[in-house]
Amino acid sequence: MTPEERLNRIENALDRHIEFVGRSLQEQNQLIDKNTAGIRDLIVVGRTCLDSIKAMRETHQKDYEQWSAKMNELREAQAATEEKLNILINTVDRIIRHRNGNKEPS
Repeated sequence: MTPEERLNRIENALDRHIEFVGRSLQEQNQLIDKNTAGIRDLIVVGRTCLDSIKAMRETHQKDYEQWSAKMNELREAQAATEEKLNILINTVDRIIRHRNGNKEPS
């Protein structure tokens, strides 16, 4: 092989290598752009999830506070009902004892 043929062969190999590297860089840049867009989308989704969780937490807290208030009202109403029921039971007991001729305990 003559030196000129050898030089042409080396130049052709370098040209093919340069084309290969150029295509590889182009493909890598496309993948980087694609990954960057995907990361941006994931950041948006993450923020949306965090905002949704925050809104749900606030709603849950408000619902819990309302439930607690209603539960306290129910406890108070239950206590009042229990007190009235005890008064009614005592009254009925006294009436029944009086009708049966038993004297009411002092």
